[in-house]
Amino acid sequence: MKLFSQNPELYIKIKPIAYFLLVVLLYSCATLHPQGHMDKEQLLLQQRPTADKIVHTYYFVGNLLAAKTEQEQAHIAELSRVFQQADKQSTLVLLGDNIQKKQLKQPDDIRLNTALTWSKHFKGETVFINGEAEWKKGYEGIKDISKFLATTLEDKKALLPRKVCGFERLKINDETVLITVDSQWYLENWDKQPNMNEDCDIKTREDFFDELRGEINKNQNKIVVLALHHPVYSTGNYGGYFSLRDHLYPLDAKIPMPVIGSVWNYTRAVSGIHVQDLQGKKYNTLNKRLQTMAQMYDNVVLVSGHERNLQYVEKNGVKQVISGALGDLSPARAIEAGSFSAGQLGYATLEIAADKSSYLTFYSFAEGKHQPLWKRQIFTPEPEHTTDFGAPKSDSILASVYPTPWTKKGRLYRFLWGEHYRSTYGQPILAPVANLDSLKGGLTPLISGGGNQSLSLRLADKNGTQYVMRGVRKSVSRFLQTAVFTDQYVMESFDNTWAEGFIYDFYTTAHPYTPFIIGELSDKVGIYHTNPELYYIPKQQALGAFNSKYGDELYMIEERPSEGHEEATSFGNAAKIISTTDVIANLRKNDKYAVDEQLYLRSRIFDMLIGDWDRHGDQWRWSEFKEEEQTIYRPVPRDRDQAFAKIDGALLSLIKKLPMLRHMQNYTADFAAPRWINHTAFPLDQYLLKSTSEADWVREAQSVVEALDDESIDAIFAQLPKEVQGEDVEQIKAILKERKKKIVAYIPLYYKELRKYVVLSGTDKKDTFKFNRQDDGSIHLTQFRDKKEGQEFVFEKTYDPKETKEIWVYGLNDEDTFIVEGSKKATIKLRLIGGKNKDTFQVEQGKNVVVYDYADKNNEIAETGVAAKHHFTNRYDLNNFNYKKLPLTVNMLLPNIGYNPEDGVKLGFLYSSTRKTFVQDPYRAKHVIKGFYSFNTKGVEGEYTGHFPNTTNNWGFTLNARATSPNFAINYYGIGNETTYFDKEMGTEYKRVRMESYAIAPGYKYQGENGGAFEVKAEYKAMKVQDKSNRFVSSSSAVVDQKVFDFQQYATLQASYDFQQYDKQANPTKGFAFHTTVGWRTNLEDSKQNFPFLDAKVSFAHYLERSERLVLATNFTYQTRLNSNYDFYHGATIGGNTNLRGFRPERFTGKTSFVQTTDLRFNAGQFTAGFIPMSYGLYTGFDYGRVWTPGEDSSKWHNAYGAGLWVNAIEQATLHCSYFYSEDGGRFVFGLGFGF
Repeated sequence: MKLFSQNPELYIKIKPIAYFLLVVLLYSCATLHPQGHMDKEQLLLQQRPTADKIVHTYYFVGNLLAAKTEQEQAHIAELSRVFQQADKQSTLVLLGDNIQKKQLKQPDDIRLNTALTWSKHFKGETVFINGEAEWKKGYEGIKDISKFLATTLEDKKALLPRKVCGFERLKINDETVLITVDSQWYLENWDKQPNMNEDCDIKTREDFFDELRGEINKNQNKIVVLALHHPVYSTGNYGGYFSLRDHLYPLDAKIPMPVIGSVWNYTRAVSGIHVQDLQGKKYNTLNKRLQTMAQMYDNVVLVSGHERNLQYVEKNGVKQVISGALGDLSPARAIEAGSFSAGQLGYATLEIAADKSSYLTFYSFAEGKHQPLWKRQIFTPEPEHTTDFGAPKSDSILASVYPTPWTKKGRLYRFLWGEHYRSTYGQPILAPVANLDSLKGGLTPLISGGGNQSLSLRLADKNGTQYVMRGVRKSVSRFLQTAVFTDQYVMESFDNTWAEGFIYDFYTTAHPYTPFIIGELSDKVGIYHTNPELYYIPKQQALGAFNSKYGDELYMIEERPSEGHEEATSFGNAAKIISTTDVIANLRKNDKYAVDEQLYLRSRIFDMLIGDWDRHGDQWRWSEFKEEEQTIYRPVPRDRDQAFAKIDGALLSLIKKLPMLRHMQNYTADFAAPRWINHTAFPLDQYLLKSTSEADWVREAQSVVEALDDESIDAIFAQLPKEVQGEDVEQIKAILKERKKKIVAYIPLYYKELRKYVVLSGTDKKDTFKFNRQDDGSIHLTQFRDKKEGQEFVFEKTYDPKETKEIWVYGLNDEDTFIVEGSKKATIKLRLIGGKNKDTFQVEQGKNVVVYDYADKNNEIAETGVAAKHHFTNRYDLNNFNYKKLPLTVNMLLPNIGYNPEDGVKLGFLYSSTRKTFVQDPYRAKHVIKGFYSFNTKGVEGEYTGHFPNTTNNWGFTLNARATSPNFAINYYGIGNETTYFDKEMGTEYKRVRMESYAIAPGYKYQGENGGAFEVKAEYKAMKVQDKSNRFVSSSSAVVDQKVFDFQQYATLQASYDFQQYDKQANPTKGFAFHTTVGWRTNLEDSKQNFPFLDAKVSFAHYLERSERLVLATNFTYQTRLNSNYDFYHGATIGGNTNLRGFRPERFTGKTSFVQTTDLRFNAGQFTAGFIPMSYGLYTGFDYGRVWTPGEDSSKWHNAYGAGLWVNAIEQATLHCSYFYSEDGGRFVFGLGFGF
């Protein structure tokens, strides 16, 4: 309390801040009383279809475990009566926190028996969903609950998703579908669940999002009920809203704690320190992705429990229902227009009508029965589309991909960004006009496609055989939404911007018409293919509702590689065609599944020949063939958009050297570096081409060259529209013919690239891998399947150390055996990953052998000679097989610019290099180098930060280094809280201290998964101050120890803790950050000069009103030196860009310092600026602070106030400029990002 008792003025300073904090707390005040409540007349006015028009009714309840009181038990008893009256066309969904594993051994447990009774007497389907309570005993607990429910209720689908997976679809009827999501599965620490995803095809969180989006897209014609325990929006406790009682009695306290309660609740609301809060790090990520997904479709409603109340929130186009009010009720607020909340016992129903209109009703329990509390129609009837477009007026039409003006660019633009195939896109061609009613016997649109670039429609003929109608003009908004901005909705944000025009122009690097002839080229070389046909599709009656987004353009129509194309010879007349994901899942299951490696190899060689650099897993489908006892998959390449790409232009040629763009290669006579042109296909090639030899590659390349003669090339390209025949087509043909001559010599280069790091896997059955080391350092690998009747040969290959650096072998599930024989040269590193279940490792010579397996699987290890390295850990990333996981180093160089009066313009750079080897979560090593040059001081500063995470835990080695040139400068005005500001009399140079310094600090850091980090480190630092007669530091008034003008060497031991969590990094509306460092520093040449120190900083941000446009952000900074044995440059300082703004940096120096900075930020709106979508705003700020120095009698507090402007680019970066005024005068600053 010394801070306040000696400085009563501080109370006055804090008072306005306390007022703002009170506003925040009051805004967060929630209640148990209904908000958005409807009286009886309003309820009667709500439209509701007659019972005969309702095709399905959902009943939603949650948090059954919370029902403990007599009234709560009466409520659930009454619910039993309600559920018994439901008909078969209904589904009861229990939204988590209903069952715990310990209840399974308590047959008299009332709540468990209630849930079972509900299910047994409910005429429709009953679905249980997991919450955090179900997960209390982890993965095995979920398995036990699932088994119990399946046995007791005689329903394998009682607990969804099954197999402890991320999500599962439950088909209801033609009007609605239920998709259940295990949100706690996502939030769990997978490193603590050794069997996580053991039975699931989805092995990563990113795959979960991809597959879930695909499932929602498949059901776009139905009302999609996305049921998950955790809501994406909430105005209850988990969403950061608390009642007055919560503020008085936090954490169920028995005595009032008014101030402590408010501080705790506010901190919880903004920080996410509670992992079950919406602001939690993982939870926030999940929310953003699901919100974005829901915004992309207008037929999705999310239904959740978690909160112990009833809520309906409709925000940003997302519909969120919360029904968790079975007991221990908690408060909430109805904030958004049309929303509702009530902390009352009750449940929710959702009625789906035949016209897909949907009606949500909340019921409350009072006086022994349920009464409607609130109703709303949340989906309107499906509109009818009766517009008569008439029949097409002609059989053909002149049409172009782009309007001609789009393709007219100036000379400078074409020089910088290239010529591409721009003129072809603006060239009208004569195209046949298609009427879907008659095309291929009549085609009916089913759903819009879910691709990353093209706007496509899935069509079906009268027999159900499916086709795809894909626009020749690609979609910019779809690309940005699905490939770039996966966690924020931007579909309309880029309309009519420069960025949109630029991406449209970049699309012209791909020839629009060559995909229509690649099928014939494929036939010549003997590979499968689709058969796209070019049509002009006018808007027409057959398109129905799709006329709003489709029609009046050029489209390709091709077979969709799926069932129903048995007669298609280009698919091999296969009866079944599946995706790459399904193929990989089957290859894991059993060795009876196999891929036709030679045909895949030939297809990939053809890819390289035509320069198709976009060949990721989804660009393939697989024809299935039964051959004797095996199932063989043969590849069907699709989406040949990027063949013959023309990525020219001086500036674009430089930009595509960036790591994320390097695979986008220009089609030239010379092949690009094999690792980059094959970048997207590399993981699949590595996984599927394990048996092939260099000779196989050369033979297949020769076969392709011989099959594709020059005359055939000329004849096939002659089929392109005559209007686009010309220089571009002639150039493509010439390049193709030239590449034919070189590909046989080129192919071994890529083969060798694949063999540098070899990744192999067994099956989910018992496998044995034998490694025999040879005299020349090579390794001969043989794989067997272990069966009851003995071992069965699967695969063998010899790896040459001249080609191979490492071999990674995954045993996968079941009990596997790894045998390493031979004590010869151990040149190639072996990484043996056991996987699930108990595994056996027999290693004769352990040099260059690394063994990975789960820590709790009782694995057997028998070793002779040098022991292998063992990493027995439950880390999911290490033990889980993902074919996409390959060594990769990503380098990035970015410019940095800023301005302040001391340094003037500061120009710099930031270089980062992230190296992912076998350890990829987060990485094996990361290096960051920053450099700055100040035009005012002529000073140079450089900084290095390195982080090297451990293999088996969350700790890691760190290394920091920093150096400044002799001209690098800081400010020094003397010691004390009332030092003289002499810039006006003496000039700005007088207070500057030019200082040369060098520092290095190794450390050890723990990185928590929820945003916290702890680090201990030791630092060595050498510093020298320039002694100049015209500087204050050299004057007698400065009272500076003269030894600082010689190099001083210091050693420091310190420990620090950091925590940071914001809803948005660049422009947060809610968040919290905390940093503290405690340490001890000593002068190595004067042991008496040593001192302990403490630095701390805490920052808060929270919006103040419903739209989240007004945000209060505040920052408290405290520093203290616990004795006076320090040099001036180690003192506690205040002043600068983010610390008492309006004053120069290091304006005041003392033993102890305290500063509070506060901003009130207002988001004024959005604009496109013709470049990219941006938001902009204003902010005003007030700062106060001071320093304390022994022997100084000062009660003065310094303050500064000012205002600024900020501009935020699509939530990725914020540019701000501000002017703050203080007693010293004004100060203008601009830079990137908010400091707090």
